[in-house]
Amino acid sequence: MSGHVFRLKFIAAAVLLGLAMAAQAQAPYVPGVTEAREKEWRALVASAQSAYAAGRASDGVEPARKALALAEELFGPDDPRALISANDLALHLEATGHYRESELLLRRVFDGYARTRGEDDPGCQMALENLVDFYVARKRFDAARPLADYALSTFRRTTGAHSGRSKRMEGVLASMPAAPNGSGGAAQQDDGHGG
Repeated sequence: MSGHVFRLKFIAAAVLLGLAMAAQAQAPYVPGVTEAREKEWRALVASAQSAYAAGRASDGVEPARKALALAEELFGPDDPRALISANDLALHLEATGHYRESELLLRRVFDGYARTRGEDDPGCQMALENLVDFYVARKRFDAARPLADYALSTFRRTTGAHSGRSKRMEGVLASMPAAPNGSGGAAQQDDGHGG
C-alpha cells in the first residue's frame, strides 16, 4: 500500500513539475492567432529598432518592453527571438541611462545564448561583445577584462586570430588600464550613472 501512495505522490509531483515547466515554455500554437501575434512581435521589434537607429532610444523603450514580453509568451524565454528582444531592450535602456536593468538583460542574453546555443554561436559572440562594451563604457574594467579575455580566446578559435572580431577585442583589451595590484580595476568602478 505504501508503494502505491509513493507512486501517486510521485505522479502528482511529476504532473505539477510538468505544469510548472509548461508555464515557462512557449504558448501553444493556435492557427491564425499565433501568426498574428508573431506579426505583432515583428512590428514591435521593427519600431524599437528604428527608434534606436534614429537616435530616439527613449521612444523605443516601450515597444522593446512589449516585444520582449510577447516573445517570452509566444516562444519561451530562451528562444533566440526572446533573446533578440531582451538585447534590444538592454540597448535602449543603456542609451537612456538605466544601466542596472540594461546590465541584467545583457547578462541574460549572453547566458541564454551560451546555455542554449553554445559559445561558438554568432548570437552568443555578439552578446558577449555587447556585455564587454557595456562594462568598458561604464569603466568597469574589473568586469570587462575577464570577459574580453574570454571573448578574444573564443574569437581566435572560431573566427581566426586575424578576424575583425579578434582584432577588435585585442584593441579593447589594449585600451583598458592595467589592473592596479591585481585588483581587476575594481577601484575604477562608477556608480552606474556615468558614461
